[in-house]
Amino acid sequence: MALLGAWLLACAAFAWLARRRPLDATLVALVLWVVVPAAAGALLTGHSTGLLGIHPASWLVLAVVAVQLLHAPHDLARVVARRIHLVVALGLVIAVAALTTQQRGTGGLALLVDVVVVPTLMFLLLLAGIDDDPRGARRARDVVLGLAAVSAAFAIAQWATGSALLYESQFATRYWFREDFDRWMGTLDSPLTLSMLLCVATPLLVGLRRAGVQFALVALFCAGTVVTQSRTGVVLVGVLAVWVVLRSQAPPHVRLLSLCALGAGTAALLGSGIVTGVAARFADDQGSAGARTDAFRFFAETWHEYPVVGHGLTASYRYAALGGLQTSLESSFLMYAVDIGTLFALVYFGAQALLVIEAWTRRAPLPGARVAATVAFLLPMTYNALAARSASGALLWTALALGVARYGAPPDRAGDGASGGRDATDRTEAPQRVG
Repeated sequence: MALLGAWLLACAAFAWLARRRPLDATLVALVLWVVVPAAAGALLTGHSTGLLGIHPASWLVLAVVAVQLLHAPHDLARVVARRIHLVVALGLVIAVAALTTQQRGTGGLALLVDVVVVPTLMFLLLLAGIDDDPRGARRARDVVLGLAAVSAAFAIAQWATGSALLYESQFATRYWFREDFDRWMGTLDSPLTLSMLLCVATPLLVGLRRAGVQFALVALFCAGTVVTQSRTGVVLVGVLAVWVVLRSQAPPHVRLLSLCALGAGTAALLGSGIVTGVAARFADDQGSAGARTDAFRFFAETWHEYPVVGHGLTASYRYAALGGLQTSLESSFLMYAVDIGTLFALVYFGAQALLVIEAWTRRAPLPGARVAATVAFLLPMTYNALAARSASGALLWTALALGVARYGAPPDRAGDGASGGRDATDRTEAPQRVG
């Protein structure tokens, strides 16, 4: 308890010192989520299970919210008032999920806090900080890009050394980690979470003015995704990389040269050892596609058993095993349908879908943000992203906040422009070049 008390004191002190800069405090929490996996959270808090075992970043966000409610409640109140229907819907989902999980005794309350409650609070804090402030949005974008770059580089270093380098003993407590494990995750909780981070960050590169930096990061993100061996991620990041180059603000000849360099780099990558693992997965998916088919079939046959209320968070793992499945249900939506009920799963993911639609139907000031929000929404549907404690929830709601924030369009003095380059939509949406 002493270690947890010290961490709570540190969170409270930091939240108070940053009371006039809640956006920066929230971004620090995002950094914590990426650099400290949930598997290693006990190193800072002393607890790994139960409600006291929530992620250190979650404690920080809760402290920031508490301080903001004391210091500047009108900022959060303004955001809540603008999105009262969203807040009510999410509040209802959280209440039902908490009640069901507690009654069923599935032990998923920490998951609820880490992946649903805290990311939702981060969404509100981010909007309070970046609404009508393009510079704040650029700062949030730059943090996401920085985290993605460092994580990708670290994962490549893991691949090169064949070692986790950090948190190896903590990762060893996860069922998927073994001595011959060759899929790398940086400091995140799984390779698929790193793949999600890189796929979400890639479209945000379109707003960078310096073509050299933009292309270098595109190449780094692609290589980082390859070492995760996520087939969905590899295909998606490849498509996004081409899109970023085509939409770049660089002159046409620079974009053409960049495409040629990207093709040459891809050819070189295919001839190197770095693609061996992911190529093997494309050749033999080890039953992954069949597992997803079985999961959808299982859901189609059993959905009537949890139409409104589910079995409690984390129950889907046991439910799938009892149904004869060799894996989880391989989709956050399907797993939440079992855990909190199909109706409330539809409410939860429907709220996210409406935010994505909003991002596409409003003037987007931050180039690539609407694509990033779409990617962040879709990827959790392909694996158990939100059904396991990881940074996935924080990444999802950060991307949604960047996609739907309200902006003015003051001149960009940061030197990294963000008119979206060749995208006519982005040009009309940010006529004065915000970052």
